[in-house]
Amino acid sequence: MDFISFSDALRKYLKIKKAPDYSTIQKFFKRMPTNMFERITEQIIQHLEIKPTTLALDGTGFTNDYTDKYYAQIRGKKRKSYTKCHIAIEVDTRIILYSQALKGPKHDTKFEIASIRSLKKYNIKYIIADKAYDDNKIRECINEEIKASDQIPLKSNFKHGWYIRLSIKTFDKKIYSGRNNVESVFSVIKRKFSGTNKSKKTRQQNKETRLKTAVYNIDRVVKILN
Repeated sequence: MDFISFSDALRKYLKIKKAPDYSTIQKFFKRMPTNMFERITEQIIQHLEIKPTTLALDGTGFTNDYTDKYYAQIRGKKRKSYTKCHIAIEVDTRIILYSQALKGPKHDTKFEIASIRSLKKYNIKYIIADKAYDDNKIRECINEEIKASDQIPLKSNFKHGWYIRLSIKTFDKKIYSGRNNVESVFSVIKRKFSGTNKSKKTRQQNKETRLKTAVYNIDRVVKILN
């Protein structure tokens, strides 16, 4: 609101004469359809002409903290509620191609196959993830449905199978090192846009989490173009 109030150029671009009241923005956010995030991502990919070949996937938690800290302390409340966010990024540009958020705790593999299938439209060569994703169904989805190579290290107690044996032959540590980029993306989001959600309802907490990934993408595009 402060940026809009003081920037004539921004108001002109948004085609508004004055900055809206904060309550107007809150109401818009509540009514905003979740497919808006996918539309924003598609616009970014088209604008940058990104042709993803190597993707990295990971998940993290965003704390849901709308209770006053002093009130929580004197009432002895332990605030452990959080939203689990899962993303898939293009390794070279660090643009988020897919994001999903659900009330935690949720294991990352709950998101993985849906994430992989949503990226089927790209000509992907490699999908990178940590050993938490060492699952035969996930490897099968990557190799058979996406026609890509999974770059996932094996757990110490891994189960034998066709795709496990294939992974042992195709795993490349140099390619896998790109996984650090997805951790960097989460670090930037939490540092710049906060790792804590203020919304009270679960649906709004999920939307707030995904909004942060969308705003991160816009911020990232500006840096790339500059």
